[in-house]
Amino acid sequence: MKIECTTKNIRDAALAVERFSGRHITLAILSHILITTKDKKISIIATNLEIGIEYIIPGRVVRAGATTASAKTFSHILQSLTEGVVTLNAEKTQLSLHTPTSDIIINSLNPEEFPNLPAITEEHTFSIAAATLTSALQTVLPAAATTDLKPQLTGILFATAPGMLTLAATDSFRLAERRIKNQDSVRDTTECIVPLRTIQEVIRTLPTDGDITVTLGEHQIVFQSGDIRILSRLIDGAYPPYRNIIPKSFETHLVVERAAFLKSIRLAAVFSSRLNDVTCTFSPAEIEVSTANSEAGSSAVRLGAKGTGKSGSVMFNYRYLTDGLEAASGEHVTLELNVTSGAAQIQSPNDPSFLYLLMPIRSV
Repeated sequence: MKIECTTKNIRDAALAVERFSGRHITLAILSHILITTKDKKISIIATNLEIGIEYIIPGRVVRAGATTASAKTFSHILQSLTEGVVTLNAEKTQLSLHTPTSDIIINSLNPEEFPNLPAITEEHTFSIAAATLTSALQTVLPAAATTDLKPQLTGILFATAPGMLTLAATDSFRLAERRIKNQDSVRDTTECIVPLRTIQEVIRTLPTDGDITVTLGEHQIVFQSGDIRILSRLIDGAYPPYRNIIPKSFETHLVVERAAFLKSIRLAAVFSSRLNDVTCTFSPAEIEVSTANSEAGSSAVRLGAKGTGKSGSVMFNYRYLTDGLEAASGEHVTLELNVTSGAAQIQSPNDPSFLYLLMPIRSV
């Protein structure tokens, strides 16, 4: 194989696919990337058998073929090259990189040992604006579980219905849901659970302009934008019926300024304990965010509010509370609470498509 391409294009591709390479005691090839020619273009592939990526870049194919290179070594070398064009030449177990001022040789492995990315059998497919999807994923992502005690909770639920995509995540302590309406290309009704890491890489890797095409198959999902394709296994099992835990009604309804509320929580967090606790004492006209620490000190900030219902006090994990407020949009947020249980729901008054439910550490 012999190819020529701009250093920037292949550097960008190498940095992106390196994160998808794996570390395996018996499969050393997983720590490598596959560089191959495809339809007069250059295809760069990496996988850890759970998630994979194909990144296609333009270039000149002098001689078709394939080779591999250590993902880490290859990306580090490309970050050091400053010339505009680089030539890659693969011969047997070596890959050489040539520029007007540099000649580098990397030992490679047999490209035939590199695992094929799975060919997905399409069951459902739709397209959505990249900016819309990535923004929605960022709002629900913090609520996903990060431990494997309940594997289904370590992913994001994708639920489709004609014209709508619903994303949801929960770790049993909080729940985030985002509904994206008016999606004409969504025509089927289905559900799947996409691993957390896959979602993180979709947000990080795919461009935010244009559209993302999502293809669902049996046990697999593909996200594609332009010449970048991310493939992933799905999490087996059914997502818990989370809507059953959303209270049917709330005893207190408050509207508060979002930025001021966040600021008061961050101030109180300075004195919180290992529980990351802050106490919210509320009435229809005011909410006070406070915390006290016998060793460090205390803080209490009172904010004006507009609302109705009962007064009360409840203790929340400030990190979880902050995540919900940051995910909501607009200058104000609606905070709905139940005095007896302390469960709180956060929404934007002008955006009912997003909700964030937060369970308390305890009612005070």
